Amino acid sequence: MNFIQRYQPALSWAKELDRFFDRNVFNAGPLSAAPRESFHESEDAWILRLDLPGYAKPDVTLTVTDRTLQLKAETPADRPFGGKTEHQWKLGDDVNESAISAKLENGVLELTIPKRPKVEVKPINIEIK
Repeated sequence: MNFIQRYQPALSWAKELDRFFDRNVFNAGPLSAAPRESFHESEDAWILRLDLPGYAKPDVTLTVTDRTLQLKAETPADRPFGGKTEHQWKLGDDVNESAISAKLENGVLELTIPKRPKVEVKPINIEIK
């Protein structure tokens, strides 16, 4: 089971085309660039890395609502690589939402998304009388 998937409420053919080219074909403005992303899994967490060149910590907002991780980032237009971007990912049931951490260094945002500890189900012996 995937722990995370990009949340895309209503995909139209234009959005599908944008996803295919990993950019916005119909709008060449500041919203057009989708940050590159990569996923890695360790024993206790997933690591999501996003390229966000030109964004500083005050420019980026991360929230989790109803098992949806949302990224909003906006810079002033006068900054190089500036603009606005918004992305959402649907989180799975095995994610510990309250322990998600993030760091932004050298234009790379790294999110550590911890897994919930696995609960061992032990059989219960029932005495027969």
